[in-house]
Amino acid sequence: MKLFKIILLLTLCSSNLFSQSGWIHQNSGITTKLNSVKFINSNTGICVGNYGVILRTTNGGVNWTQKSIVYENNLKSLAITSANIGYTVGDSGLALKSTDGGITWTRMSLVKPYYFFSSVFVVNDSIGYTGGVEYHDMKFNKIFKTTNNGSSWDSVEVNGSAFSYVKSLFFINSSLGWLTGGIPLLSTEYVSRTVNGGLNWSIQYNRQPPFNTVYFIDSLNGWLSGQSSAAAPTILRTTNSGDNWISEFPGTGYIINSIYFTDKRNGWAAGENRIIQSTTNGGINWINQTATQPGINYNSVYFTDSLTGWAVGDSGTILKTTTGGVLTNFTNTSSEIPDKYFLSQNYPNPFNPVTHLEFGIPELEFVSLKIFDVLGNEVSTLVNENKPPGRYEVTFNASNARQGSDLPSGIYFYSLLIDGNTMDTKRMILLK
Repeated sequence: MKLFKIILLLTLCSSNLFSQSGWIHQNSGITTKLNSVKFINSNTGICVGNYGVILRTTNGGVNWTQKSIVYENNLKSLAITSANIGYTVGDSGLALKSTDGGITWTRMSLVKPYYFFSSVFVVNDSIGYTGGVEYHDMKFNKIFKTTNNGSSWDSVEVNGSAFSYVKSLFFINSSLGWLTGGIPLLSTEYVSRTVNGGLNWSIQYNRQPPFNTVYFIDSLNGWLSGQSSAAAPTILRTTNSGDNWISEFPGTGYIINSIYFTDKRNGWAAGENRIIQSTTNGGINWINQTATQPGINYNSVYFTDSLTGWAVGDSGTILKTTTGGVLTNFTNTSSEIPDKYFLSQNYPNPFNPVTHLEFGIPELEFVSLKIFDVLGNEVSTLVNENKPPGRYEVTFNASNARQGSDLPSGIYFYSLLIDGNTMDTKRMILLK
């Protein structure tokens, strides 16, 4: 049979093939804006959105089930403390709690009809915080804290200003936490820190335009995101608990709505106009990942490990990645079906930093293609899914490896696995 190549031209600007952008489109079954997503484990997850929408999956997002809508207010933020306890908050004082892993939701005693909640964060099964903006009597400066698993909530003043509001909350433990907010009349945005469980807050940093979210991986390392301008980077980072913020990333012209890190190096940011970006060096550099339809705004991103994550946004959009969002250029290169498994030598070899790997399978199989260092440590998973019979080519970029920063020069091995069994392994050399 005549062998011919089918080359798929992939660009971040024009491709609509979600799987080849590193992100796969999942069917939510709705067209409502989704605002927040969290996963209990790699299978069970919840996302919330406008008009009281709550979706739940138990198979990693293959199927999403919509919970019965009781309250039609927009839900803005979601927090999960354990396999069973969850909270979600939103407009017009709506605050809900689940005690069965998101199957059912009941309204909490925190009833504030003039309060528009924008963030909820739980430290453990007992302690949690929520905040937003209250328009009644022009008193914006409150957050609410629970110490009894949501049974009751006490109000706490923020920064001593009667005109401040809260956008995002994040706590490392019961004492140390941060929030982002602002003063509308002055158009000033700030990030504040507490060291005593929210009793007192001190402003660490302020600027224009506004911040949207704050995220910390430990007591020292954290990130801020928000709107962008020439003078105000979209993402900032700190390595000293917020005492100083470093502007590493230039403005994009768009808003970053959500940040998530699995460790001090690997993180993702999601925002307006189809933006999903990743970093492998703690936020010093960011790489665009998505190649989806333009105009979609992503509002929340969440990962269960350094490879598996979800992003949700406008029009009921849910994306999933099992490669850390990496663009692998996974291409079926031929209509010819091989009569046996094969793994070809990569080309070029040596390489820097990009090389191509080709393999073939004679029947439908669960295929994995993995990269290892000389010590046998896995540094990247390029393929990990069911594939029909055929010949395939994968492009590997050593400057964007998922298990750490840029790979150093050296000898590496790549293996073809079928249903977890190694079929072949070959050596390649990264020479910088």
